[in-house]
Amino acid sequence: MKRIFLLLSLMIFAISCDTSDDDSGGINEEYIVHRNSELEIETLEFGTFVDIVRGNKLVFEYHFSKAEDPDIADSGYDEYLYFELEEGTEDFRLIDEGITISRAYLRRSCFCIFTDFRPLTSGEISGEKIGNNTWNISFDVEAAIEEDGEIVETIAIQNSGTFRP
Repeated sequence: MKRIFLLLSLMIFAISCDTSDDDSGGINEEYIVHRNSELEIETLEFGTFVDIVRGNKLVFEYHFSKAEDPDIADSGYDEYLYFELEEGTEDFRLIDEGITISRAYLRRSCFCIFTDFRPLTSGEISGEKIGNNTWNISFDVEAAIEEDGEIVETIAIQNSGTFRP
């Protein structure tokens, strides 16, 4: 009888253990470089949208995603940063005006009013090529959200990571 109880207890214990090692808290970050690409910017009546298409540049894409909390309505959150550089770029530092030249755009996606892409208005993006198709890049950037010609909000992100295809 003791053996059956012990065996049953061990089975219940083993089944109840969570074997996953995901301690990310539902957060996922992607750092991607796209070769032979370029950004296609489309401005519509309801916002500006960015797409990656074939081209002759390097396009860098950062995506931060926080999964929705099932106990909180509309709690998911995403951030996107896109910018392009000339093919063959190795080390770079883009500050304010240089960010404009790189066609850099920021987007946040959440349960909020403005979710389209916004051109960066200030900040810094710097990077170093560390291998074949691999860059270490850090960024601290802002984009203004304007409505009727007035800035109503600023989106800011800061991070660093290794971008790969």
